[in-house]
Amino acid sequence: MKSTCIGAALFPHPPIMLPEIGQNELDKIKATVQAVSHASQLIIEQHPETIIIMSPHNYIFSDGAAIFTEPALYGNLGKFGFPELSMSLTTDMTLANEIIYETNKTLPLHQLNQKDWGDRYGYSISIDQGTFVPMYYLQKAGFQGSIILLSPCFYQYNMMTTLGDIVLKAAKKIGRRIAVIASGDLSHRLLPHSPNGYTPQGAVFDNTVMDSLKKQDITLLRAMPDSLIEEAGMCGLPSVYFLFGILRSFQSYMPVYSYEGPFGVGYGVALYLNENRAPQKPSAEKDIRIQLARRSIEYYLSHHAILSTPSSLPEELTEKSGVFVSLKKQGELRGCIGTYLPIQLTEAAEIIHNAVAAAVRDPRFYPVELNELKDITISVDVLGIPEAISSSAQLDPKKYGVIVMSHANTGLLLPNLEGIDTVEQQITIAKQKAHIPAAVRPDLYRFTVTRYE
Repeated sequence: MKSTCIGAALFPHPPIMLPEIGQNELDKIKATVQAVSHASQLIIEQHPETIIIMSPHNYIFSDGAAIFTEPALYGNLGKFGFPELSMSLTTDMTLANEIIYETNKTLPLHQLNQKDWGDRYGYSISIDQGTFVPMYYLQKAGFQGSIILLSPCFYQYNMMTTLGDIVLKAAKKIGRRIAVIASGDLSHRLLPHSPNGYTPQGAVFDNTVMDSLKKQDITLLRAMPDSLIEEAGMCGLPSVYFLFGILRSFQSYMPVYSYEGPFGVGYGVALYLNENRAPQKPSAEKDIRIQLARRSIEYYLSHHAILSTPSSLPEELTEKSGVFVSLKKQGELRGCIGTYLPIQLTEAAEIIHNAVAAAVRDPRFYPVELNELKDITISVDVLGIPEAISSSAQLDPKKYGVIVMSHANTGLLLPNLEGIDTVEQQITIAKQKAHIPAAVRPDLYRFTVTRYE
């Protein structure tokens, strides 16, 4: 099924994540806050019209999930002592009705609005914390569209996965561009001082869930015994199953992945963007190599981890190649690192690793910071196989790069560099980089470069 979903994510929802509430405690969950902020920005850059939120902190039924059909939703965090933190949201009623129609054929789905359900049973239809916290960050990133609010059915996990399929089918039918947020915290019993108690099984549960998300393997969830799930004391597992119903509909990559539990509750963040729905980059970054280099740097600066090589690659990126990645800021070099012979298994992996190295390991510059990445332009040079030459007369600084070697010392200079106009300049600078004395005649190699910028 070709999906209209541009991305899907697991977001935690502790109110302490909000700066107004967390204040000094925010530093203890800095990684989570950064991951959610970054994921929210990436989602909004894909221009979703409607956000689908599955929250386990609203009204829950034993026989099925629920959909909120109140056209206007309001809520605040008064029960956490912050009534001034309030929010109003609009329900996408067209999509809600389509989901109801599709669900009626397959699953039980409770419809909740104020007049027909809330007033009848004495409940208030409002925005809960599981919706409020993710929407706080999504609105901060610029989201102004409508939402669909769902609540899950606990222990009917396969039903939640099927509901994910149905939501996507409904969105596709009416042509709605959506993003999906599975709101949920993991084990509430990670530490001896946890308010909900402690069990070593809490970490086992969290590791299993996060591993399943990283590998996009739902069988890891299905293998967990009921006793482990019960002992972990969680709220987010049905939301994760719903997320898997979304994920199996499109080709995704994971630009954000984070986990921590400093307060005794597991907070997991995982964002999947749909590679088939990404909007066109500006013309300067149309090539996939430039996009991959930027994504690699962005991921590393956000998570201090190397981006996994995408599972779906153009054929030319699956071969081995030497690669140099160059960064410039306001026209000035900001970093350049590369390999003239391949080290990684694919050209894509070579780009991913060398982009990170150019950003944070070039000894000539201080490491790039995430907030300056938007001002940096990137070029990727894919090197041909070096060819031994007998004379400098076989060089051309505009056409060929040069490698100079003397014993263990090796220096390299790319071709067509600004200010390098002669072979003599090219060799001299390459020797200086290799710390080869001026009087020494090194072995020479030349190579061609295909430059992407």
